[in-house]
Amino acid sequence: MKALKEARERPGQTVLLFQDEASFYRRPSQGWLWAWMGRRQPKMRYSHHANTRTRLVGFLDALSGRVLSWDMARVTAERLARCLHRIPAAFPEAQKIYLVWDNWPVHKHPTVQEALLKAPQIQTLPLPTYAPWLNPIEKLWRLVRQEVAHAHPWCDDFTHFRAIVMEKLGEFTHDSQRLLQYCGLS
Repeated sequence: MKALKEARERPGQTVLLFQDEASFYRRPSQGWLWAWMGRRQPKMRYSHHANTRTRLVGFLDALSGRVLSWDMARVTAERLARCLHRIPAAFPEAQKIYLVWDNWPVHKHPTVQEALLKAPQIQTLPLPTYAPWLNPIEKLWRLVRQEVAHAHPWCDDFTHFRAIVMEKLGEFTHDSQRLLQYCGLS
């Protein structure tokens, strides 16, 4: 990828970000858990509340492994535009910011396009349709689901569950070689 090469040649001046959205639900995901042979699987609790969800918007820096993320009830064009307004401030020395994202219709919304016009250093690079394996931030979502959301015990306290998910993402607010290796970027 030409943008990744340019970001590696001009670190700080050129930034490559992978962007995506993900949902995390109140009810724990089901599946086998590890247990000693002959033991029964632990039972997962389910809340009597509706299966509330939180939506995350994330940006993964391809060189440092740093993640910028925000949680919200729904991702709208206005909320995504607010996230985009924060990107140049997070990389004040960057002259060019490549933003790799999928073809979600909200990305083409006039409000989002207007936010991109107000940040001329951001250049979008759309991924092909239905190709999530090309976006490394998808692996970050998988990591959070494996380590936090799978069979989680916080179904009765959704606020606490959201805080735990954001705490996990908080581990990557600074450079993370571990995340770069996990996502296949190092």
